[in-house]
Amino acid sequence: MAPSLSQLPEYVPPTPTKEDLDYVDLVNLDLSKFDDPAGRKELAKQMFEAATGYGFLTLTNHGISDETYQRQMRIANSVMTMSPEDKEPYEVTPEEDARGLYVGFKPAGPLGHKGGFPKQLDHYNILVHDPKNRPHPELLRPYLPETNEVMHFIRTNILIKLLRLVAMILEVPEETVVSTHAPGGSKTEYIRYMMCEPRSKEESEKYRDIFLSGHTDWGTFTLLFSQPIAALQVLCHHTGKYRWVKHQPHGIVVNFGEALERLTGGLFKATIHRVVQPPVDQRHLRRIGVIYFVRPADERELVPIENSPLLKRMGADTPMDDRIFCMADYLDARKHGWKRYEFDLDKPRDESKHADFFDGEYVDPEGHESLGKFDNVPREKYSIPTVKT
Repeated sequence: MAPSLSQLPEYVPPTPTKEDLDYVDLVNLDLSKFDDPAGRKELAKQMFEAATGYGFLTLTNHGISDETYQRQMRIANSVMTMSPEDKEPYEVTPEEDARGLYVGFKPAGPLGHKGGFPKQLDHYNILVHDPKNRPHPELLRPYLPETNEVMHFIRTNILIKLLRLVAMILEVPEETVVSTHAPGGSKTEYIRYMMCEPRSKEESEKYRDIFLSGHTDWGTFTLLFSQPIAALQVLCHHTGKYRWVKHQPHGIVVNFGEALERLTGGLFKATIHRVVQPPVDQRHLRRIGVIYFVRPADERELVPIENSPLLKRMGADTPMDDRIFCMADYLDARKHGWKRYEFDLDKPRDESKHADFFDGEYVDPEGHESLGKFDNVPREKYSIPTVKT
């Protein structure tokens, strides 16, 4: 029986915005259809549409109950609104970060240990394979078992379905794709509780109304518990414009990452997305998030899935990068600045008055040398594809 939430602060989901925003029309996968052969074929077709479109989709009937969903949101809110003094003992250390351990709160201070990323945007990470000696806040400890159950459910009931659909699309045996995410193979897969605090007008101007700059995630899938505050935007490759992602009550928003893009030879486009200032009627509200980051096994090389007839027909069966990385090495290279792009072309940055969360020199306390010495490489400009009319 799950412990009572009575000791945690009440969490009431915010009211969705009433503003008429330019929402993107995303593919929705109704996972209740998965066990029916005809339904599964329909889901694979829809996923292919998402893969070659925005790289975003939503999930409904995913198996996480409304009660569990709301409990996770309340737990996340309680953890993220702890006082700075109570958070401090559980912040990730520079040494842990250098070893790729995505655990705890991010470092305090205006810049943190690697530059940028002020605490108005904070997060707490819990690894799927959490070290047994890793301490957690007292407030969270009674609820860790159910959070671990949620992570296990995502892996064994949601992720497995997504991977099997990818296999159908690639026309390969299911195990060929499923094996890339072998249980216990990733030491950096985790769930994240996240918080964005409201900003002053001056802060909004300083950061160009951006909370998280345009970026692509590094893994295969990112699963976000949909939440009512509008702030998530996705870049449309065909128009070069960002569009808003609409709240799907108790739904899960999924985007594709760079690892999946490489495992499919570029078929599944890594989603370019960002978090921006909410609309006026929600601008005063704190935004709480629950996010699960999926990654392949650490040793898996990021090259196209073997013997895929579809990728061969498309000419997408060769590696995308000149250098072949396994997942663990790829994370290290990306951490140190490899493939760093500027995606916020609609919000030009004036170096004299604008700041960026992720700028700043990466300080590695253990003297760890990046694989390709990519530190502090200037951002490359992302080129929007030309639209044929």
